[in-house]
Amino acid sequence: MGLFGGDNDKNKFQFGIDGEKKTLYTTVDSETGEITIYEDKGFDTLGRDIKLGTIKPGEQFVPHEGGLLGGIYPDGYSDVFVGENAKYFQSKEGLKELRAQAEKTARLGCEEASDGNTPEACAQRASELIESGKVTTPPDADADDVAQETLKNLPISAKKGTRRSFGDLRYPIDMDKNQDVMKFTMLKYETKDLMEGGTFGFGNRDRVGPNGDARATGTVVLPIQSGIKDQNGADWGDNKMNAFDIAKASGTLGLLGDQSEANAIDKIVGAVQGNTAATKEGIKQFFAQKASSVTGLLQRTRGATVNPNLELLFNEPTLRPFSFTFKLSARSKKEAEEIVKIIRFFKQGMAPIRTESNLFLLAPHTFQIHYLLRGQGEHPFVGKMKECALTSMTTDYTPENNYSTTRDGFMTSYSITMEFKELEPVFNDDYENEDTVNQLTPEIGPPVPGGINSVDPSLEIGF
Repeated sequence: MGLFGGDNDKNKFQFGIDGEKKTLYTTVDSETGEITIYEDKGFDTLGRDIKLGTIKPGEQFVPHEGGLLGGIYPDGYSDVFVGENAKYFQSKEGLKELRAQAEKTARLGCEEASDGNTPEACAQRASELIESGKVTTPPDADADDVAQETLKNLPISAKKGTRRSFGDLRYPIDMDKNQDVMKFTMLKYETKDLMEGGTFGFGNRDRVGPNGDARATGTVVLPIQSGIKDQNGADWGDNKMNAFDIAKASGTLGLLGDQSEANAIDKIVGAVQGNTAATKEGIKQFFAQKASSVTGLLQRTRGATVNPNLELLFNEPTLRPFSFTFKLSARSKKEAEEIVKIIRFFKQGMAPIRTESNLFLLAPHTFQIHYLLRGQGEHPFVGKMKECALTSMTTDYTPENNYSTTRDGFMTSYSITMEFKELEPVFNDDYENEDTVNQLTPEIGPPVPGGINSVDPSLEIGF
């Protein structure tokens, strides 16, 4: 066990109320993080400093009370700090200042302990030692290592009272079990792993099946509405690259060390020399135009332009949007209560989650949506969806354009419109192969080999 700090000048500090400040210093146990506070007495009669008390990580200040030589000489906290000074010492602001000074002491001690300790690592290790009594940061960590470790260990926890379970709801409450339905499974949001398996990129987000998984927090089952559709897309854009652009790119690659393009300049010269006289004249005029910053020279003199090689090129995938509208009309008080719970299910599920510190916000819950044929297995002839975010929800409390309530105060009818968007694009390999599609059968019954219920939902998107 070792101690950081002591009564040297760089560890001393002034503490207390103006006019009554005392000279203090701290020591910090390098293994437990316990702080001991002393008053520096300099050259007092007994030649010794006064121990004021200790602070253990996560605990309050514990004063030290002595009584040296029957109380003739001060030997404890109450002998040094009295009145308003004592109140400040044990106030929230005072203890915060003492901990900050102790953290500085531990940091300086860490930097002096070894030549291999980096300043960034010592600052982080000192903070960890004072806060928890445990040190996890390596002594040779650089600034990037410390930043990543700090980010990973941030205490980002959901605020107390955050709802974590929503139950299983359905409308109508007495719907036929063999009816075609839509099932909305609410999921706790999870990020994808970065650099998974040593590869450069993000990991996969597995598709959740109709039975949910460990992330499921609740479900809503509703009848399939009319107008169901999906919209696949990809972002393509115009791109131009004429012969001179290609030549410049080839020359740049050669200058950057690409061996295959090392003689790019020679290739350009040869390409020019190999052309007809008319082509050479066009090339000369093009470069003259560039050199003189004159535009349209080739067009004016020859009525021609350099072929831009215009082509439509793929830029990036797009995320599919989905829109659903449901009209919910209650036939009983119990069903009205179920409708209100369903509306709250979606509203509360899509809301951002506050953290205890209010410094951060956590992502809302997400949703996995399934079309179920006869209420048992995924519909083989309607496109499947990946995990979605609920980006917008509109609730109409008077869909009949008439304010009307039941005897209990519930609206007689509600209409909800929800806009969803998939969390990630659909890729070619997300679709099942043709053989799998041909094996599907609409005759739903007990799960059979090759039937709808036997298809792995995490691997397929639909036809």
